[in-house]
Amino acid sequence: MERNIPRLLLIHLIFVVLSTRPCAATPGLSVLKVVPISNPYSWAVAQNYCRWHHSDLITIRTQQQADELAPYEGWIGLYSDTSSPEWKWSRGDERATFFNWDSNEPDPSHHCVLMHNSAPKWKSEDCSSSQPFLCDEGLILVQENKTWEEALVHCTQLEAAGSTTRPYQLAILSEPNDNLMDTEKIRLNATTYEVWVGLRFLAGDWLWMSPNTPASSDLPQCLAEQQHCGSLVPRNTEWKIMSCSEKRNFLSSRRPTK
Repeated sequence: MERNIPRLLLIHLIFVVLSTRPCAATPGLSVLKVVPISNPYSWAVAQNYCRWHHSDLITIRTQQQADELAPYEGWIGLYSDTSSPEWKWSRGDERATFFNWDSNEPDPSHHCVLMHNSAPKWKSEDCSSSQPFLCDEGLILVQENKTWEEALVHCTQLEAAGSTTRPYQLAILSEPNDNLMDTEKIRLNATTYEVWVGLRFLAGDWLWMSPNTPASSDLPQCLAEQQHCGSLVPRNTEWKIMSCSEKRNFLSSRRPTK
């Protein structure tokens, strides 16, 4: 029973936050965090998977982003309707303005796009073909200064953009130096040196704001008074333990499915 106390406290904290009266929340700045999925699916199934478990298939808007994704391969969010030659991104049906086509591409008979890691160029492909794929976690940087708990409430009030209504929460990150996350964009746009994430010390344990996500074992267990909340330092890509009453920008992500 004692081992379950931290998770029971976490569930109670989440319940209190979800019971807070909703109000309009300021949206934030989208930050790319790529989640490679190795299981091969058709483009439509891959799109549904990303929307259900993460945010959507990835959108690539610049050559720098395309170059950073060079080690990975699979479906991306670019597609065209059979009735129109216009290329769009899955997320919000945004019209594409950047392309990284391989030679002799695109094939007018193919309407979905994948990238190869051997030559990080884009290739059009039959949408029914089974391929690995790249999801976007859908991180949001909120450039408002709030305490950790105020940030937690704010995240639940963000409007879920796109085709899914899955709500937001303070971001859950596996590691601070995740090379699939655009930490440079966070560093350049955050107005505070640290940004809150969904990491909290409760009843002697560090926990993420998802009961099934284990926290890093490297986090300190002997803490100064009130130093019970976790933040990310984008400049050094490291965790920083702080007083929960400090006011900082924060990262938000969609709540995982059960």
